[in-house]
Amino acid sequence: MLSHKVFGAGMIGLVTQALCQDVTTGISAAGTTQGTATALTSHINVVGTVAANSGVILYSSAVPVDTQVVFNGGANPLNVYPPTGFKINNLATNAAVILATNTTLECICVSSSQFIAILSA
Repeated sequence: MLSHKVFGAGMIGLVTQALCQDVTTGISAAGTTQGTATALTSHINVVGTVAANSGVILYSSAVPVDTQVVFNGGANPLNVYPPTGFKINNLATNAAVILATNTTLECICVSSSQFIAILSA
């Protein structure tokens, strides 16, 4: 569950953060474009199946301070797309970050059109 789901219901920030740390495993990447990528809905997302050039897309209703973590446990690099109209770091709007196999990307929404991302080693 992303924080906006409970924060919007009136919960305070630290309580919201404690409640919103859900995990989804066994995700399969899909599509070769932002519009056909698998939508991510959890805070922590473990992608286990990654075909060549396939991808995932961050949560479309993200608001500032929402975070999503993506782990690529598949056999190929994973395209991680921002929601439509957003950008990740200083990439072009709607451009994907390419996440290597066995690496993790933490994406933090910082505005209505920007995520910053932290890449694991």
